[in-house]
Amino acid sequence: MFRKPEDDEVNRYIRERIRQVRTMASESQDDLAKKLEKSRVTVSDMERGRVAVSAADLALIAAYYEKPVSFFYPPRVTVNKDQLSQLEEELIILFSQLPPTQQRIALEYVKQQLEITIKADDQEFNDRYTEYKSKKGKTSKFSVTKIDMNSEKRKGN
Repeated sequence: MFRKPEDDEVNRYIRERIRQVRTMASESQDDLAKKLEKSRVTVSDMERGRVAVSAADLALIAAYYEKPVSFFYPPRVTVNKDQLSQLEEELIILFSQLPPTQQRIALEYVKQQLEITIKADDQEFNDRYTEYKSKKGKTSKFSVTKIDMNSEKRKGN
């Protein structure tokens, strides 16, 4: 039977996700083997790619670890290269060259940076609103003023 190269990539991804979810649950291959009613060697062979993971086994693994089956498949995302900045393109190229463990670390770092940025933006908004309220003094309880943060940022930059 002829297999396409992307099939190998998908199977590799599935195997990595099985190993990842098992280790995140602090379980051994033996623990998973008992749940699947297979030997530890079979689970090891599944994770190493020596034995294919059947759809039935994947469904059992997903149910056991309370994950949707889609969790074990790679995401299918397409991006129009023309819509990327040079910096975004470089980031994607460099990220794709990292091993999976380093990709997860890099992704966590980016998530943390985004969270910090959001918190800073929230604080900036709160500071500006507080300043606005103190300058405005007493106003009618029926007056509403919209603060356009984008125009304020443009003025400041």
